[in-house]
Amino acid sequence: MTGALPKKFRGIKTTQEPLNEYAPKTIVNRLGQKSISLPRIDDGKRWAGFPGLSGVARRITNVIPECRWYVEPFAGTAKVFQEILKSKKFTNTQFVLNDKSKFIFNWLLKEFFNDSNVVILVEDFTNCIKCWDGPETFFLFDIPWNRSYYDQKFSCFDRYAVKEYEEEILKICETIQGKFIITTRKESIRMKKSKFYNTLVTSEYVVSGKYPKVMLTSNFKIDGRKLR
Repeated sequence: MTGALPKKFRGIKTTQEPLNEYAPKTIVNRLGQKSISLPRIDDGKRWAGFPGLSGVARRITNVIPECRWYVEPFAGTAKVFQEILKSKKFTNTQFVLNDKSKFIFNWLLKEFFNDSNVVILVEDFTNCIKCWDGPETFFLFDIPWNRSYYDQKFSCFDRYAVKEYEEEILKICETIQGKFIITTRKESIRMKKSKFYNTLVTSEYVVSGKYPKVMLTSNFKIDGRKLR
């Protein structure tokens, strides 16, 4: 052996050319959802799709109430939105996808701009909420779950820690006129202690030998039978 591979190539076949992390590359996961190919946030040796709500997205769509405006202030790769489009559940709904990262914003434009019912924005989530809140609005808040999310070069998370997003969202949600669901790790103490409803949803596929669970925090009661 002539020497160790550079760190960025370890675990990747030597015949594979390096990928440009600054150019979003679309992949399709096992559930038929579009995502972005990036280095794993917890392991720079391998490549995988951008993490999100892939395994629970379809089940979440089953409990979203009828709404005139569907808004994702932290859109990312918008897995739940994609499942709504496939289900054709809301035919008269305007969709709003917002992400402060221009990297993600450009990808959303590339993939979903041709849909006349979709507005794509690049703003701080607080401005997005203020602009679109109303009694006929539904918000899906997929806030950052792990501190490692900050490590991606395209990241625009500017609060000091993940807990600040949880605290800020919970405070905003106390005065929101519309309905909402916040998605977080099932261990989130702040969500468990909040005055809102908490429901667990199980992923449809196995990750690391388990079916992971996600906490749904909402201002309306969720029928757990619809999450199966």
